[in-house]
Amino acid sequence: MIRRQLPVSSPLAASSLAAAVWPALVRRTGRVLTAAALVRETFGTPQVALTDSGTSALVLALRIAVGERGVVAMPAYACVDLAAAARFARVSVHLYDIDPRTLGPDLDSVAAALGRGARAVVVAHLYGFPADVPAVRALAAPHGAAVIEDAAQAAGGTLRGRPLGTYGALSVLSFGRGKGTTGGHGGALLVHDAVHDAAFAAELAALGRPRRGWSDLAAATAQWALGRPSLYGIPAAIPSLKLGEMVYRPAHRPRSLSAAAAALVARAMRAAPLEVAARQRNAAALAIAADEGGDIEAIRTIPGAVSGMLRFPITDTGARVERPELGVLRGYPRTLRQEPQAQRCLEPGPDLPGAEELRRTLFTLPTHSRVTRRDLEAMIDWLRVPMKVLAPVLSEAAASAGAGGPPWRRGRRA
Repeated sequence: MIRRQLPVSSPLAASSLAAAVWPALVRRTGRVLTAAALVRETFGTPQVALTDSGTSALVLALRIAVGERGVVAMPAYACVDLAAAARFARVSVHLYDIDPRTLGPDLDSVAAALGRGARAVVVAHLYGFPADVPAVRALAAPHGAAVIEDAAQAAGGTLRGRPLGTYGALSVLSFGRGKGTTGGHGGALLVHDAVHDAAFAAELAALGRPRRGWSDLAAATAQWALGRPSLYGIPAAIPSLKLGEMVYRPAHRPRSLSAAAAALVARAMRAAPLEVAARQRNAAALAIAADEGGDIEAIRTIPGAVSGMLRFPITDTGARVERPELGVLRGYPRTLRQEPQAQRCLEPGPDLPGAEELRRTLFTLPTHSRVTRRDLEAMIDWLRVPMKVLAPVLSEAAASAGAGGPPWRRGRRA
């Protein structure tokens, strides 16, 4: 089997899987309460609902913020799960543009969406890069609009010294595969503004009793067994799994986090700081090479931000191609406006050039702790190669400047 690097990894220990068996056997709801208490402590909020997925948490947030038939603004370049949540929550969506330099909201575009009637704004932290949620809240306040912070990809990032997930009126977390901290499946809704407490209580009561979570435990076990470069080639070679692809999965009625997943989440959250540090170290090495790439630009963090570096994103105007064996992939292949399943909930709006630029130019590189020194060297070469290839041609062009111009123009009429 050919070695293949994972694009993103959420580490799981065998001991964590073993510890989740007993809660699954006896449906220990105490494990859900323990995980909820850990989330409250980490994010400093008294109101936490643990859900079966991040998409379910976003469905709850949309219901609380605007209700059925409400109008919400969402980023045009983001995970397709946003569209799935919007459709299930039966809300209408105005898309706003993204700054391709930072992956954060284009504030003028957000203001325009609010002016067109949006009464909530979803702000997503893509690939661990903090978005300027406080600036969006300042824009939303005069309209009486709530800000929903989508911290599913926050991956341990911070803004102004606070964890991502603490800035929205409502915040959403994900514990799914590839989100940095995993329970096999799972998510969380955090409510920071007391004005939403009553609606939150009603939605929390509707989640129902936690399941045992055998399917979550099975998914996590498969992730642990195959989630290493020497074996990842096996699931990656199965087309039906569509690993690394943006696949639309319809949302469903939100349910509580399972007992097994809660046990895994609590352990993963305690171990997360070590993984964040590993990702940041690997990203620092890649950033040096990106600065030397010439035709590429690394995504920048906004002032006061520290990225959790779930992935290392760059924009490329050169001739680079994907390297799946290294885990180097393009970003989302479509904007939300181009996603067929999103059409039913989208409202008309202006062109969104930043999102389109990211669709064309964004690549992401793996940073997780399973990335080896050899992997880093290969990715550094990938970042530098196009300039190496072009250097002889450019040198010849410079030398021929006084002899009829560069080689591709010689023999042509002016």
